[in-house]
Amino acid sequence: MSRLVRVDLSPTDYIHMPQAPRIERRPIFSRGPGNEWQMWGVYGVNEAGERVGLSNHTWSHLDAPFHLLPSGASFDRLDPRNYLALRTRVVDLAHSVPERRETVHDVDYHSRIDLPDLPEDLEGFDAVLFATGFSALYRRRYPMNDGADAHYPNVTADAARCLAGVRTLKVAAIDAPSFDKPDTDAIAHRILLGRHPEPVLLLETLTIERLRRQYGAALPREVLLTVEPLRALGSVRQDGALASVYAWAPQPGHEAFFSEFTEAMRSAALQS
Repeated sequence: MSRLVRVDLSPTDYIHMPQAPRIERRPIFSRGPGNEWQMWGVYGVNEAGERVGLSNHTWSHLDAPFHLLPSGASFDRLDPRNYLALRTRVVDLAHSVPERRETVHDVDYHSRIDLPDLPEDLEGFDAVLFATGFSALYRRRYPMNDGADAHYPNVTADAARCLAGVRTLKVAAIDAPSFDKPDTDAIAHRILLGRHPEPVLLLETLTIERLRRQYGAALPREVLLTVEPLRALGSVRQDGALASVYAWAPQPGHEAFFSEFTEAMRSAALQS
């Protein structure tokens, strides 16, 4: 039996905010007489029906400060050691207080992350993963509906300032398309991406269902997150990157091996 469990936290299909271009798939080559190859392509379509590019925010993705802040670092200027392998504190919000929860299409989830939801032991971790339960709505394509972003989970200004004060924290992650709602004026983004001298990067549009199926009612307190960005959309002045994200955790009885594995991954030499 393997000593580790690896769980894919990326969605099975594109998920994006209602204002973003819709995603369409069309064949570039179709197999037939005289052609044995099959190749599919993906592009965005805006409200006018025009083909536009595919954004860096249509799937699990990492926000760079330049996404919001004109003087912020673009993705190509980020140190990969700040996101590739992260010792991560999981914050399981499945059983939080009713006043910070919401129900949409029979999915009950935590919708407002505030100071009482933050654990006191974040110092020393590279990342925090908020498991709100919102990603259960992905399969209904709900996040892309008009007005859906008003019901996204969000991090309050007080909670964002508290997270920014954790000096070891490099990344904040969530199972929702954003850390903000439209009426918050992107306050969580402003505080976290704007932290100096090093920002807290935002890892958004993760899923939590596979992790929940693996562990049931109680998610592990700690996982190793690995973030593998897609660089094919460009590397200069990019506002972020689509990324495959995995959570690693120990099988029962193999916690010591997991700790060694985590440190080996975090300290691996990076060849550019």
